Amino acid sequence: MTSNTISITAADLAAARARNEDVWSRSSKLLYAGRIDEFVTFWCDDATYEAALPVAGLPAVISGREALHAAFTGLVAGARSIAVHDVLFHQTDDPDVAIVEERMVAELADGYTYENRLIMRVTFREGRIAEMLEYYGQFAHQDLLRKLGFAS
Repeated sequence: MTSNTISITAADLAAARARNEDVWSRSSKLLYAGRIDEFVTFWCDDATYEAALPVAGLPAVISGREALHAAFTGLVAGARSIAVHDVLFHQTDDPDVAIVEERMVAELADGYTYENRLIMRVTFREGRIAEMLEYYGQFAHQDLLRKLGFAS
């Protein structure tokens, strides 16, 4: 039996964290500003978004840049503002995987305020987001989708 061990140094992980956190930060700012065309350029062509706690009105898995563009456009279209607070970026021992925590607050055009805590496992590939698995408070998220007209 042969075993291969890949050694990741602290410097490798620090470089991965800097790269991944930069991609995350820049893409997120574009999303919250509603600049979806630019936002999706930070995702791989075959990227996937998966909701760990699926809710009506949003597919559990969204695959491909075009589908991601449509889904995220729908989510930001009704928002007057979106902000995140308490962002924590945790680089794992895998240089391509990070865990991100944040509290999102969005105000819709009708004055409704959405607030939710999110935890995401984000996988990066070649400087882009390849996969995102998102955990959120599904009741608050379901209510947001109802307000946006995506669910009854």
